[in-house]
Amino acid sequence: MERNTLHYGETLASRRSHSDEGFHITDMEFAFSALLKCASCGEIVGCSGTGGMEEDQLFDSDGDLHSDLNEVFYVKFFSKALPIIRPPSRCPTKIKQSLTRSFHVAFCDVGAAANHVRQCVEELLTAQGIDRHTNTGGFLQLEKRIQRFAQKDAENAERASALRWIGHFGSHPENLKRDDLFDAYDILEVLLEDIYVGHQRSVRATVDRINKNKRPGP
Repeated sequence: MERNTLHYGETLASRRSHSDEGFHITDMEFAFSALLKCASCGEIVGCSGTGGMEEDQLFDSDGDLHSDLNEVFYVKFFSKALPIIRPPSRCPTKIKQSLTRSFHVAFCDVGAAANHVRQCVEELLTAQGIDRHTNTGGFLQLEKRIQRFAQKDAENAERASALRWIGHFGSHPENLKRDDLFDAYDILEVLLEDIYVGHQRSVRATVDRINKNKRPGP
C-alpha cells in the first residue's frame, strides 16, 4: 500500500447502531479507499471497500487471556481489473474481454463474475467451431454445444461443463461462494492452456506413445 493513502471512516448506519442493545465494537463498519502499488511493474491501482474491527484473543506467557482489537479491510472494487489468471497470448480477443469483465467484478459481485466465466465458455466453443445456432436458426443451449464439443475434445468438454455449472449458479448467487469463482478461474486457466498452448496435450501424447511402444524412441 502506498504510504498515507489509506482513508477510512465509520458508516452512518454503523454510527447509529451504537445505541442498539448488545452493540459491540466489532459490529462497527467502515468504508475505505487506498492506493496500491505493484511490486513488479510499479503500476498504481486504486481500491475501495468495507472494513471493521476484529478482536483477537491471545494467551500470554502466564496463561492469561488478552483481547487485541485491530482494523480489518475487505476490498470490493479495484480501479483496474486484477489479472487473476493470464490467458495465453493466442487466446481469442473475445475470450480475453469476457475474462477481464469477470475480473472487474470478482470481489464485489461473485454471481456476475461467474456469468462472465460462462460467457468465456460460449466464446471458446465458437472459436472451436461449435455453432451457436440450431438448424432452424434458434440459439443452441450451452449444454448442447458442450455435448458437440465432447465429440472433438472430451477432456476439455468436461472442464467446460464444470464452468457451465458454476456460471449457472452465478444466476443464483446465494448458492455461490468466492471460492467457487476462483475454482472456475483455475479450471479455465487449464482449459485455455490446453487448447491454446498445448503443453499438457503434448505430454499426454508422449506418454501414450511411450506406453504403446514401451520405449522412448519414435
